Amino acid sequence: TVCIQRSDFLVQMNAYPNAYWLEAIQNYLGQMVAVQQEGNRVQQGILAAICPDYIVLDVCQTPFYIRIDKIVSIMPFLKK
Repeated sequence: TVCIQRSDFLVQMNAYPNAYWLEAIQNYLGQMVAVQQEGNRVQQGILAAICPDYIVLDVCQTPFYIRIDKIVSIMPFLKK
């Protein structure tokens, strides 16, 4: 599985079925985000990787894998 990580080059997004989410969230790589999933569950962490069918959040150095088709919204934490 090819994942996009912070240090990787931009890959061809049109080849993936979740191209909208992949393109929309690529600017959040390496940033703290809140991910709302189906059922009003919210997970906060650093967006560590974006894969064709899931994302990886780093929560206290523990990876959390979230399927893209279960994501309702993603909000970045703004620095003040």
